[in-house]
Amino acid sequence: MPLTAHDLRYHAEQSFPLLYAYLQRNAQRNLGSLRFDATEVDAVVGHVLEQLVRLGLLGCADKTPLNALDALTEAQFYAFLNHTVRNKAIDRLRKRHLLVTTTSELEASDTGESDRDNNPLDDAVESIWGVKPFDSPEEIALFLASQHETRCMLKHCILMLKNAPHQLEAVLQELRDVGATELLQELESEIATMQLNPTQLTHLSQQKDHAHKKLRHCLQQQSTHLIVIVALRLTEYGTRSTQETQETQKGQTATSVEYTVTIQTLAQQDLTIEDVRHALRQLVAERLLDWHDEETVRLSKEQMKHLARFYRAE
Repeated sequence: MPLTAHDLRYHAEQSFPLLYAYLQRNAQRNLGSLRFDATEVDAVVGHVLEQLVRLGLLGCADKTPLNALDALTEAQFYAFLNHTVRNKAIDRLRKRHLLVTTTSELEASDTGESDRDNNPLDDAVESIWGVKPFDSPEEIALFLASQHETRCMLKHCILMLKNAPHQLEAVLQELRDVGATELLQELESEIATMQLNPTQLTHLSQQKDHAHKKLRHCLQQQSTHLIVIVALRLTEYGTRSTQETQETQKGQTATSVEYTVTIQTLAQQDLTIEDVRHALRQLVAERLLDWHDEETVRLSKEQMKHLARFYRAE
């Protein structure tokens, strides 16, 4: 069902029935035990429609200025709708749970304050847009678009495991366990077209470890985040060396491993020296490096291991 902000803005009569049916299905799926309660479903759908009206999309044509939602692709716009439906459904479930709390439970929590202070429905509820509300609809849209891009990167990296079917199956099983239904369905749909041979999953824990290592590396490679890029280059360009030290008390020789890489090496391709230094300072702040503006960065084996796991969203 193709649907974009442009369709709602300029072709509302044709698009609205499709939009309403889509929102209704999503609301029922996200409401769980309340999915058959028509009042709750209508509350979720009505909330999303109200947001779209407030953003100047539904049938407004050129009467309202374009905003960031108009620039979203079809997939990004669906992500926006899904996010809004899911958060409102969670809000409705929370409120319904409070409404059915027994009188005895409420009395047990009484601390002698006024009835108004003890009313759980008067408590602050987290905004549907996140912990810190966005200043504008445009910021909401850009945030959701970045989430969609991260999801696409993750999907791409998971599909890169196709040459390691046991590891791929281990990741799919993990998605089933955590209830990532939508992502799982998208992956299984694409995997079905690859005609991969069915595999019997063995040594699940080991397969997960190998898969996670590959996924982390793939996500680092796909990232455009400056700090992630420099962290990746530290692990890729670091030169390994060993040093032997004499332990006088036991009379034994210990070997320590160290990795070194110069600032100039890290600044290859599209990064400046200042870019690299800025990223290194951030990694020091994250306690992943011991570096004091030297031209050569020195890392321990343990630090290299932590950097290989480092990732930040865009």
